[in-house]
Amino acid sequence: MRSRLLHHWTPVLATVLALGLTSACGGSDASDKAAADAATEAAKARVAGNPALAALVAAAKKEGALDLNWGLHGRDAAKTLTDTFNKAYGINIKVTLTPDQNMPGNAAKLTQQYKAKSPSSTDAFMGNAELTLGAGPKGTDALEKVDWEKIAPWTKGLATSDGVALTMLDQLSGFTYNTNLISEDELPKTALDVLKLKKPVASTPYAAQFNVLGVKEAMGMDGVKSYLKSFKPAGYFGCGELSRLASGEFAALWISCGKNLAEVYADQGAPLKTAILKDAAVISPWYMSVPKNARHPNAAKLWASWLTTPEAQALLFKQEFADSSKVAGSRTGKQIAEYRAQGVRFTEVSYEFAAAHPELYNPKFKGELIKLLTAK
Repeated sequence: MRSRLLHHWTPVLATVLALGLTSACGGSDASDKAAADAATEAAKARVAGNPALAALVAAAKKEGALDLNWGLHGRDAAKTLTDTFNKAYGINIKVTLTPDQNMPGNAAKLTQQYKAKSPSSTDAFMGNAELTLGAGPKGTDALEKVDWEKIAPWTKGLATSDGVALTMLDQLSGFTYNTNLISEDELPKTALDVLKLKKPVASTPYAAQFNVLGVKEAMGMDGVKSYLKSFKPAGYFGCGELSRLASGEFAALWISCGKNLAEVYADQGAPLKTAILKDAAVISPWYMSVPKNARHPNAAKLWASWLTTPEAQALLFKQEFADSSKVAGSRTGKQIAEYRAQGVRFTEVSYEFAAAHPELYNPKFKGELIKLLTAK
């Protein structure tokens, strides 16, 4: 079985998925064209009724460019989204995409450039709650506060409480596994079930998401430490290295960063799925924000606000298998509701959650968890 998987899951295919944005050269199909046409009509209607948005479109057009250090995963995500964005607003902004899935690295670069009073290398920062909070007013204060509702009324309820960032999509963390190595009957239902599984289960070397399970409504800080003393991973790899799971090198990754990442791989034929465990499920939103030192701040605001429209969210889900549960019609929101109906308890790691629980992000606590996880 293992050799068959290794034969079918070629390094070439794995590389295509890992690079994501760089391989975004596929053409649009008929449904994409229809979606783009619908997005154009919707954008025209919004601009016609909103002078502030019309002014933003004009300002973005004058800037003429948008630089993004973003790491999307869908093979055609970047091209589909940026092409549709330009068409929707009738503009021709040159979008330069640097594929970079290292969110912490991007956050560190953002802070360094802001402190050095240098232009930001990305016009819009994409990050999880912890990183966005760290770059916001309570952290390095490198992000601009924006009146999102004024320029984009449809963003009501989608911005962080301080106006720094907009929600983009929600990742659902869970137990991602190779369907050829773990059967449905063997699947764990709870975190304790994972400890009983007699298969090679890997983890991330940075203990992804274990820290947020330290909230008292989940395992509690002492509880997660106790759990990690019993969890003995068979190895370690990053969330973006699911080719190692698809190849059969490992049977599962616990905790994985998002079920949508496995679905991007599965869409290309990889035997991957994700089980959401009832007592250890995490919703991890991604946010978009504009650095104070952005070269093209108007284009960035127009881009970020557009990505929260229902049309853009539909395209995002098609490419990334995730959207924001806060946007009406969200497919990820529907999945969350279905899981909750099955008794799954989620810890939602929002911007506000991160602000309210500094103890879970304390370097000492996170360091303890990493040591417990990796010192086997």
